Amino acid sequence: MPASASSFSSLCDQAPGQKPDQPARGTDGKAQDANKNDGRGGKDERRMPWWKAPETRAQLGITDKQSKDIDDIFQATFPSLRAAKDDLDKQDDAVAKLIKDGTADAAVVAKQVEKAEQARAALTTQRTVMLYKMHRLLTPEQRVKLDAMFAQREAERRKNDPNSRR
Repeated sequence: MPASASSFSSLCDQAPGQKPDQPARGTDGKAQDANKNDGRGGKDERRMPWWKAPETRAQLGITDKQSKDIDDIFQATFPSLRAAKDDLDKQDDAVAKLIKDGTADAAVVAKQVEKAEQARAALTTQRTVMLYKMHRLLTPEQRVKLDAMFAQREAERRKNDPNSRR
């Protein structure tokens, strides 16, 4: 069974505002060492895109061409994803403001919620299509391995933070 869009997408997450080759930043805004030990005896490659991370590439058997082609898809899509995310944030902020003020007519709130949900749908559509294009570059065997890798990471995430949503 191929990796689902949601499993595939989680392995493609970037930190907000982070470009693929940019170091992850801590809450203090300082760059974090991507080679720092992650507590599991290995290097922390979670901030490096999976199609570039040496360990993940080796596990999945990702070729240089596949890695480049997947990165090309990501690079071509990232600016529109960032713009869509910015629009969603703007629409969500507008909803929050209306609710906090508590003076708007319910129809006005409903209209703003509709705008926010349309922005959310646009972002999800763009991201899912990007992931689908990436997914198609993998062999069936690589898709199975990617799905298993996601399941393992998701299980670890839930074990470490059972109250988190995603």
